[in-house]
Amino acid sequence: MQNYFNMKTQYKYNILIAALLLFANILPAQDTAIISAIKSEIERNKSGLKIDKLRPPFFIGYTVVDLKQLHISASLGTLSRSLENIQKAGLPNLLVGDYNRNNANFRQNLSPRNVIVENDARGIATAIWEDLDRTYKNAAENYEAKLAVIDQQNLEEEELNLPDLDKTNPVTLIIEPPKVNRDKTYWENFAEKSSEILKKYPEILNSSVNITVVDQVIYTYNTENTKLVIPDPFYNINLSLYTVTEDGQELSDELYIEHGSFEQMPSLQAFMDTCENFVKYFIELRKAPIITEAYTGPVLFEGMAVPEALQTHFLQSTLIANRKSVSGQGGNNTEMMKDKKLTSRSLTVKSLSGTETYNGKKLDGYYPVDAEGVVPDRELVLVENGVLRNMLNGRIPTKKFRHSNGHMRMNINYMSPRIGPGNILLTSNDTYAPGELKKKLLAAAKEEDLDYAYIVRRYRGNGPLSIYRIYVADGREELLRGAILPDFNIKSYKRLLGASNREFIYNTRRFGNFTTYIVPDALLFEELEVSRNNNITFKKPFIVPQPAE
Repeated sequence: MQNYFNMKTQYKYNILIAALLLFANILPAQDTAIISAIKSEIERNKSGLKIDKLRPPFFIGYTVVDLKQLHISASLGTLSRSLENIQKAGLPNLLVGDYNRNNANFRQNLSPRNVIVENDARGIATAIWEDLDRTYKNAAENYEAKLAVIDQQNLEEEELNLPDLDKTNPVTLIIEPPKVNRDKTYWENFAEKSSEILKKYPEILNSSVNITVVDQVIYTYNTENTKLVIPDPFYNINLSLYTVTEDGQELSDELYIEHGSFEQMPSLQAFMDTCENFVKYFIELRKAPIITEAYTGPVLFEGMAVPEALQTHFLQSTLIANRKSVSGQGGNNTEMMKDKKLTSRSLTVKSLSGTETYNGKKLDGYYPVDAEGVVPDRELVLVENGVLRNMLNGRIPTKKFRHSNGHMRMNINYMSPRIGPGNILLTSNDTYAPGELKKKLLAAAKEEDLDYAYIVRRYRGNGPLSIYRIYVADGREELLRGAILPDFNIKSYKRLLGASNREFIYNTRRFGNFTTYIVPDALLFEELEVSRNNNITFKKPFIVPQPAE
């Protein structure tokens, strides 16, 4: 693959930055107090922070997350929660030493704190001053401790010479926040009306519609002169269901709809229709038989199961670069597979984090610049025809991936930066029409003298949430429950029999940021094990019958 896809050239970088600056909007005047306070306090502290013989900081950065949240819940048409939360979380990042050797990647504890309530320059500055003082004392001590640990270890020359921080050019990007719909009346009515439909289904013992609206702006400034004001709003609607089967198995499931703008969210009627279909499936699952026998053979993943499995076995455990710290924590040995076969030759995986639209559709996983001031590539090849080419990483170099590709993102779950994907594109050069792929599944099962095969339509963790047995003789499908896939992992992607020629787009914030997956809407695995989950506990039946309506 050409260098264009593997690393940023200075020319490409300058073009991207120029484009960003061209289209950036200026924030309203009342919001500039935050970024101005951060900048002035950092400039004041960078020359004054010094203790005795300890080294001063060479890098100081500070981020304020200005967060306004709306949380609404309703059950069976009755509102149970309606809360508004406003906070500003401050996060310092201070490094002692230099780019080659500093306190990063060693006992690093970037913990956020609530800093101020209003856009008051003095209040913001005071909080930043306290944070930087506390952080410098810890950073200076950790730097000295890190040098002592390195002296005691017998590290390889390559590891000793590996820089602790990748250099990058400064970026200035100020984007005006969009209008976010935090109308409590609208969302309370939405939750009440949509949750009311569950009254028709007494089999569902507990249900709720939960709505979260986040109006978030991230302010960052550092001594490299990177200045960022980036809005990151999102909407989340969640239907949560719980029931107990006749044999006592507890079942729960959730339906998520998540987008970055109000215009992308469904209308009340559209969401109610989606809920009706999901509830009917859940009731069918309640009546489904539990799997009783083990199976090894072909398995077809369809729809949501494709990106859900990809996230679990590809992104979280495989394609995120993580350097092992001097203290021995962390690390991802997958990088040793660089330029070696990782999956089936039919698969190619690309990061499109710097791409805003795909085939005319807005990609929620797009972001213009990451939390460290690095612009992500419009297209970065991660796996090329089965061969590992790149991994997602930030500014802490690893042995095989020395430069950031812009994937250190502010994670709302932890309120701190974490490496994570934006937009992920999975393609195959061995594709079939959906009907043909199902025929291929049945043919593969027949070749193994099997009476049936399996189709997984929803997947999470080590077990499918929705799995169907499909019979070779007549193509009949039977929904089952209680199954797990104990041997499913990254190696399973080496043995594929084909993929659908249709694409499926899926949004999720389970990484703490929006990730958009563009994948085939079906993948056929040559051989997986399907067995019963023996960790299921069964409740004793209810003594008194359920109340009448």
